[in-house]
Formats: sequence, C-alpha cells, structure tokens
Amino acid sequence: MLITIAALAAPSPAETQPGLLAAPELDCLKALVDTIIPRTDTPGASDAGVPAAIDRRLAANPELAERFRAGLKALDADAHSRFGSAFSSATPRQQIEILTGGMDDPFFRMAKDMTVDAYYTSKEGLSEELGWHGNTFLPEFKGCTHPEHQS
Repeated sequence: MLITIAALAAPSPAETQPGLLAAPELDCLKALVDTIIPRTDTPGASDAGVPAAIDRRLAANPELAERFRAGLKALDADAHSRFGSAFSSATPRQQIEILTGGMDDPFFRMAKDMTVDAYYTSKEGLSEELGWHGNTFLPEFKGCTHPEHQS
C-alpha cells in the first residue's frame, strides 16, 4: 500500500473525534510532549498533533489510559510541590528539571515512547524533519558515503 504525504496531512475521522483526556490533562500532555520534542527549525510535537494521537490511543486502551492518567497526575503533583503550579504552567526550564529527575520513571519512558512514535508517524515528523517523501525511484544507489563506514 502506497501512502502519500497528502494522505498523511489529511485528518482522519478518528482525529476529529473527542478523546479520553480532560482539558487539564491535555494541557499537561501538550506541555510534556513539547518538552520531549520542542519546536525548533522543524515542527514540535504539538504542531504534529501528538497530544491528539496519544489521546486517541489512550481512549482505545483503558488499562494504558489508567496508567497514563496516573502518570500525568503525578507529574502535576511534582510540579505543584516544587514550583507551586501545574506542569503546563511551569517554565520550560522547570519542566525540564522535573523530567530530568524522572528519567528512570516508567511513566516518562512510556510517554517518551508514545511521543516519538506519534511524531515520527506524522507528516511533520516524516517529511519535514526526516525528509521522507514517499517511495522514490533511485537510478543508482551508491551505498553509505560516510568515510568512517568504509572498510
């Protein structure tokens, strides 16, 4: 099956349906994914629709949703105890500090994996960051051109 960039850009019916998370949870999720993949010279996670993609995935799996919601709640509680605000209202530096302290946390690993999966299956991740433009005919393939990989 050939997937075109236009097909990736068009929202599917599932993307327009409401998900599982409440507005404060979505705010926390948006801040989390944007801390993991921020906007630079390429789109960030929210630009690529990652929060909605994760929300849909959670809506389809109640067990995963329960664990994820508990993680979001713990993330907000940590932000409140350290900085007196929700994670989504913390400064970028504070958000990084919170996440850096929880790098071994199973929730952070799960959130990071889901963020990366959703981002690199989006048009923004595939075509704008990775430069994938679909199946392309190459008249010649020269192999790896990195000198350090030559024998």
